[in-house]
Amino acid sequence: MKRLIIIALLLSCWGGATAQKAMSNADTAEQIVQRYFDITNYEALRRDSILYIETIIYKSIDTTDTAILKRWFLPPNRFRAELWHNDTLIEGCYTDGKSIYKEYSLGVINGWATITQSRYYVLEPGYDFRGHLYHRAANAAELTYKGEWNFNGQSVLRVFVDTPLQYCRNYLFEKDNGLLFLIEETNQHSEYTDHQAYTHPKWHAFHEYQPLGTVLLPSVESYQMDGEQVYHFSHYRYIPLDMKIFTQNEQ
Repeated sequence: MKRLIIIALLLSCWGGATAQKAMSNADTAEQIVQRYFDITNYEALRRDSILYIETIIYKSIDTTDTAILKRWFLPPNRFRAELWHNDTLIEGCYTDGKSIYKEYSLGVINGWATITQSRYYVLEPGYDFRGHLYHRAANAAELTYKGEWNFNGQSVLRVFVDTPLQYCRNYLFEKDNGLLFLIEETNQHSEYTDHQAYTHPKWHAFHEYQPLGTVLLPSVESYQMDGEQVYHFSHYRYIPLDMKIFTQNEQ
């Protein structure tokens, strides 16, 4: 069992910074984040096959009660996610990336329901293996470099992210290899929108990454939600093209 990372970040106030300094911090933050995505190299995912991801999920209070998150992705934007518990589909969504947008929610929606594109893109980020920062420009996220910080004797890089309609986050990257290893989701809401409360993890840790060709994918993750620790163990592989995965309710 991987030891969970539990952290409390002490953020300093950066009041009085000049416009030039703020721009420098934004540029540095973007460089750190882009370095991470250069390393993970998601743009190199194959387009002649579907990326299939199977993630086993369980809580620390009962490691025998598992759920399975199944995901299918075909670049640039065909995607499907299904969360299963035993033999029951709990929730999911899918799109062909053009005109089909579907949602499933056990007990709320009777079967797969057609939804709007905007509704789909509210659901999809929670399933995206690439993380919220991947679509940072489209989401109007504002990045600020907060400097180096000593974490368990190691120097790490901190990036503060303010995204409309979301709580602000602190992203911690390893200084030497550039990998993201921890996200702290604060209770500070974005300054660009009215406060809208929603349940969110206290922190999200990335323990291991798995290579798939020239791509690097998060394979062991954990997070704390409502005082409970949750673990994710993901396996990735390519499967043959089958477009009905992204167009039909039943595969």
